[in-house]
Amino acid sequence: MKPAEKKPAARILVVDDESGILDICSQVLRRAGFEVSTASNGEEAVGRLHENWDLVLTDLTMPGTVDGNDLVWRTRASGNADVILMTGYPALDTAVQAIKGGAFDYLIKPFSVDTLLMAVKRCVDKRELSHELAREKILREELDQAYTALAKMEEVRETFGQFVTPEVAEYVLANPQDFWKRGERKVVTILFADVRRFTPFSARVQPEEVVQALNDIFVLVIDAVQREGGILNKFIGDGLMALFGAPLPNADHAASAARAALRAQEAVKTLSESRRQMNLDPLQIGIGINTGEVVAGCIGTKDRAEYSVIGHAVNLAARLEGVSAPGQILLGPETGKAIEADFELREMMILNLAGITGPVRALELIGKKISDS
Repeated sequence: MKPAEKKPAARILVVDDESGILDICSQVLRRAGFEVSTASNGEEAVGRLHENWDLVLTDLTMPGTVDGNDLVWRTRASGNADVILMTGYPALDTAVQAIKGGAFDYLIKPFSVDTLLMAVKRCVDKRELSHELAREKILREELDQAYTALAKMEEVRETFGQFVTPEVAEYVLANPQDFWKRGERKVVTILFADVRRFTPFSARVQPEEVVQALNDIFVLVIDAVQREGGILNKFIGDGLMALFGAPLPNADHAASAARAALRAQEAVKTLSESRRQMNLDPLQIGIGINTGEVVAGCIGTKDRAEYSVIGHAVNLAARLEGVSAPGQILLGPETGKAIEADFELREMMILNLAGITGPVRALELIGKKISDS
């Protein structure tokens, strides 16, 4: 019995104007067994489309006359290669347009190695299946089903960002009436986190190190948020905003946010110590948390809407984060009241914060209380 012939490795062209992204993606994909080549801009990629690629992994926004959307169209027109888009913008309307134009999938930077490999392998698996079926009708049905599933998930991704847990996705898809509400008053807890002294750090080191350091921290903070039932609402430069209690109901949202903040600070502290041992700049984050009534819902138009929360409680959380020291977690008074039975708090001085009417009695979150039992 003849041994099964080894399938040729899928051929992938990675296109990005950032050399750091090219290097990382190339190394990861080569280690996974793919044949990889790179192009530093859209024009170079167009000149190589005749080389019979299975997949083009391209950045959405690039200098020059050919961006990611143009490359999607040109790739699909020149042959049967698939395209996966990479974008650094949480606003996904252009990425959705590209998918409708023929792209297989998209990835939002920063993305993990597992996310990259899953997207690429899913694409390669689809191609192998289509070759085995060898019937256009069956392939078209499969792609239509995939697009339908993707379109449903796009509503969640476009509104909440890429970093959505399966629980949030299931809740939103099961409760579309809540999903499309144009504004509902809710009491939630808002968490802001920001990398301290990041501007001078980014001015001292190479751009690739800046991106890697920021990605490393974001991964840790997002993981802490999701482990405690929160969602990433948006990235804000070198910081982020997370929500607890919306859209998923959570009666214990203040405590969940507190646990997430402690978990995030501990993880970043460990990362910072590892960086120190490698003679790299240690980095820390400041966190502000506040609980209060907000207006939550999809904000925008029928063509472009984002789930968000607005109100005084959001502004106060942002201001508390702005005055927090490296490694510190500052709480608004309502958050303090909600969690004081289970967490160790320290009263800070009365703060007068820009944009906030009246003084604020801020509290510092120290840790969980140790049970006597």
